[in-house]
Amino acid sequence: MHTPRSTVEAATRAVVEALSKLKPPPTVRVTDVEGGVACLVLVWDAKRAMPTVRWRSPGGRAGCKADVVAVVAAAGRSLTRKEVLRVLKAAGKRHGPGTVAKALADLTAAGELVNPRDRRGYRLPAWRKDSTPSLF
Repeated sequence: MHTPRSTVEAATRAVVEALSKLKPPPTVRVTDVEGGVACLVLVWDAKRAMPTVRWRSPGGRAGCKADVVAVVAAAGRSLTRKEVLRVLKAAGKRHGPGTVAKALADLTAAGELVNPRDRRGYRLPAWRKDSTPSLF
C-alpha cells in the first residue's frame, strides 16, 4: 500500500541515487505544484550545512516598508512595533515580525519614520510631537 510518506521516500531515494554520481555534489532547489499539492525539493552537498529556505513576500522588504508607512499614516498617531504588526496582520499582510522590525529600522534610519524613544512608537516626521503636557 502506498502512503503519501512512502511515495515521497521512494522519490527522494531515486533523486539522491541519481545525483550522488555527480561531482561535485549539486546544490539545487526546485518547486512544483499540481492540483492542491505543492512540493519543494532541496539538494545539497552532505558535507556542508543545509542551505536555508527563505520565504519572501512579493516585493520583499520594499513592499513591507510601504505597508508600514501606510499603516502609520492611516493610524494618524504613533504606533509601537507590536501595534504595527497587529494592524498589518488584520489587513491580511503576510510580513513576518523580523521583516517588520528591519523595515522599521530602515525607515527610521532613512528619516521616513521617527521613533523619539518616548515609548509611544513610530510616527511620521512631519507630525508634531504628541501634545500631552509634561508634568516636569
